[in-house]
Amino acid sequence: MSCFDCFCGLFGAEDPKKKALKAAKAKLVDVIQAKSCGPILLRTAWHEAGTYDMAKKSKGFPNSGGAIGSITTPHEINAPPNAGLKKALDVYLGPIKSELDAAGLHVSWADLIQLGGATAVECMGGPKIAMKYGRLDGIPTELAPPPFGLPDAFPDDPAAHVREVFYKYDNMTDEDIVALSGAHTVGRLFNDRSG
Repeated sequence: MSCFDCFCGLFGAEDPKKKALKAAKAKLVDVIQAKSCGPILLRTAWHEAGTYDMAKKSKGFPNSGGAIGSITTPHEINAPPNAGLKKALDVYLGPIKSELDAAGLHVSWADLIQLGGATAVECMGGPKIAMKYGRLDGIPTELAPPPFGLPDAFPDDPAAHVREVFYKYDNMTDEDIVALSGAHTVGRLFNDRSG
């Protein structure tokens, strides 16, 4: 228990959003450790956030994409780049979301997916990733065709292709692209999950 938790316990109830996120993280840690599902949760978080396009920034929420929970829609989750990620939603994250909702603890899909990715990194021995939570779920009214700005598996010029894909973010560098590309080696290979 931290000093903050103790202070809140003495002078009032804990903020419901913070309480919900703490409960979600505890459940995520349990499922990641029990099911060894960190890699698929991390991939799900990347593919959800990877739909962001700064060229669409002026279109506003939810049409600029990003971590908005839209990967839960059939249009996105059933698309080839997201092959195998339905398992992350249905088997690992869905039961947590249902349990939290039933307990009156609301966490948006957008926050749960990103919290799942960050918690996976931490559980697999990586650093704790500072995040801001409070994302709203949204479904773009202008549906992008697959691959939603995610990389193609077999481009003609791989280096040029990944630059084209990832430079759509506000400030991604070549070093960031190398780190992201290398992080795709986390976990095991499953033929049904190769987007």
